[in-house]
Amino acid sequence: MKSGDNMTYEQALTYINENSQNKIIPGLDNMNKLCSLLGDPQNKVKTIHIAGTNGKGSVGAFIAAGLISNGYNVARYTSPAVLDYRNKFTYNNVPISKEEFSNITFQVKSKIESSGCKPTVFELETAIAFYFISTKNCDFAIIETGMGGRLDATNVCDKILSVITPVALDHTNFLGSSIEEIAEEKSGIIKDCLISADQDIAVKNIFLKHTQNAVFVDSSAIKNVKYTLDKTTFDYKNHHNIEITMLGKYQVENACLAVETLEKLNSMGFSINNIASSLKNAQWQCRFQKISENPLIIADGAHNPHGIKALKENFNIYFKDKPTVFITGVFKDKDYNKMAEIICPYAFKIFTVNSHNVRALPAKEYAYAISKYNKSVQSFSSIQTAVKSALKYQNILVFGSLSFMAEIYDCFKEELWKDTTKY
Repeated sequence: MKSGDNMTYEQALTYINENSQNKIIPGLDNMNKLCSLLGDPQNKVKTIHIAGTNGKGSVGAFIAAGLISNGYNVARYTSPAVLDYRNKFTYNNVPISKEEFSNITFQVKSKIESSGCKPTVFELETAIAFYFISTKNCDFAIIETGMGGRLDATNVCDKILSVITPVALDHTNFLGSSIEEIAEEKSGIIKDCLISADQDIAVKNIFLKHTQNAVFVDSSAIKNVKYTLDKTTFDYKNHHNIEITMLGKYQVENACLAVETLEKLNSMGFSINNIASSLKNAQWQCRFQKISENPLIIADGAHNPHGIKALKENFNIYFKDKPTVFITGVFKDKDYNKMAEIICPYAFKIFTVNSHNVRALPAKEYAYAISKYNKSVQSFSSIQTAVKSALKYQNILVFGSLSFMAEIYDCFKEELWKDTTKY
């Protein structure tokens, strides 16, 4: 390709955002057409397809760590991006370069322009991901759904395994108002074999309607769990002293889902050894992630009631009896009243913040909702002022919608580095 026949990274991002005006067309016909224009790259690699309400990124990170440690080349496509847009597209845990992203986006754009195809942003990003993966010497692709499963743009991939993380109420405007309706949408990714988290019995029964070739995590087989702020160790079935450095109770369950997935791949003829030690290096940003030791700062992307319940469990493990300041922001389409009821009574102080995202709930409105459960709440017009106020305290928990995590994460880093005695 000639250097002139291309676009810059900024131009590539602009082009993708321009497609936000394109209407969603129900079904997968548009995505199938788009992939056909690109030579059906989604069918050129063995895919592990992940759906679920919470934990998709963490489970994908554990599975990738296990495969990479066993010598396999692994590409991943995740959403949404948290700290860097390019983290959506990785190969052996290395994000796509700006140059490679620009080149691929240009090639995809060239194919689309003469076709009349008008993809949504997510469809376009998914096509770019499939094309990117097809250019790599890839043994496995780990692909996350954006939302749901059955009609998700990623559901055109040729999968060897379907993996479903815990299912709970979320995106009810799109996926259904009951846990059964949502489970039915998630089950749309099942092709043959399913590896699933431990689920409510109603969810299990729906999954088993789609396949009898299913493995569920056995939560009762998790033993000898030990938590510190540096690592967690535990046993699961015949795997002893599993060590993970991603913190939180739910990461133990996510790791067990990865163990079951790796076990299944092993039974399918792929050589997977030392599973207990292969998960140690897995990392996933802003999932109960420690970003500072002194003061203790934990960042977590919990943004729905199911995620907040898990966050409450973690709070009781790591912050119990420690006066803790919460900094939080949330989307206005989330059940923020229920979230506030679950977690906010336990805070010493709560700071609500405004995000740049158009879907964000205004900080004052969020503070008003929280005030029913904790009177020590204050709204801030900027993340910077909230962070400066919070850094007067020793224990800080940051949580909420992932879109503002990048803003708040960068702000904490900047403020902490100003005073190197704190970091």
